Amino acid sequence: TSLSTHEDIRTAFMAEMKAENIKQFLYNFTQLPHLAGTKENMHLAQQVQAEWKKFGLDSVQLVHYDVLLSYPDDSKPNYISIIDEHGSEIFNTSLSEPPPPGYEAVRDVVPPYSAFSAQGMPE
Repeated sequence: TSLSTHEDIRTAFMAEMKAENIKQFLYNFTQLPHLAGTKENMHLAQQVQAEWKKFGLDSVQLVHYDVLLSYPDDSKPNYISIIDEHGSEIFNTSLSEPPPPGYEAVRDVVPPYSAFSAQGMPE
């Protein structure tokens, strides 16, 4: 590719870098919960793929990976607590968080959890 082609690409890229475009992209990306490995996350990946194709990229591919992911267990929610020297729980993390403004009607919100930690009782 020639220098002018690189300049054309740079100019087109910089023209898209507007606060309103970024705001709209982030709004679309955060509208619904999209836990890794879920159909919602795949839907977002396909949206990003379509956007990048619309921008004129030559090749945009989604690649499937098999990975081991942990998910919260609805029947046994995780939380972290601090136990004092007498065995009394003096603090524990919340099992839910209040929704941010504008997201009050969103359902299927994933509870807070430590995504890459095994369940257990550390001592």
